[in-house]
Amino acid sequence: MKNPWNDMIPLLPLYEFMSLTFVQEKLRASAPCSIFYVDSLHVAWILNQVSPNLLCP
Repeated sequence: MKNPWNDMIPLLPLYEFMSLTFVQEKLRASAPCSIFYVDSLHVAWILNQVSPNLLCP
């Protein structure tokens, strides 16, 4: 089975020249599981922002 990330690695230096939408579409097409990974990071970031307020009212 071909690793979809192998197609992404050569594009990494070009990310700054690409639109975010194009990158998202590429991720959806090549590695749908990465969307869940990004969502998990987003949730972790939100919890990190909120939890100090909950711990220290």
